[in-house]
Amino acid sequence: MRFAIDIIDEAGNNRIYIGQPLGLAGDKLRVQLRDGEAMFDVERIADWFQIDQTEGKGRGELFC
Repeated sequence: MRFAIDIIDEAGNNRIYIGQPLGLAGDKLRVQLRDGEAMFDVERIADWFQIDQTEGKGRGELFC
């Protein structure tokens, strides 16, 4: 299941990343992106929303 994750970068700009959350590593969220893997500071996450349906049609969780 993929999410769109809105990140505030160091310059204060919003950046949207699309990927599958892999879990937390300390204060960072690990995300599988199309081009590889990235880690984002949790405090820089402004918003997120699920863009794929789960198999059970339930709501997904960003922080598993």
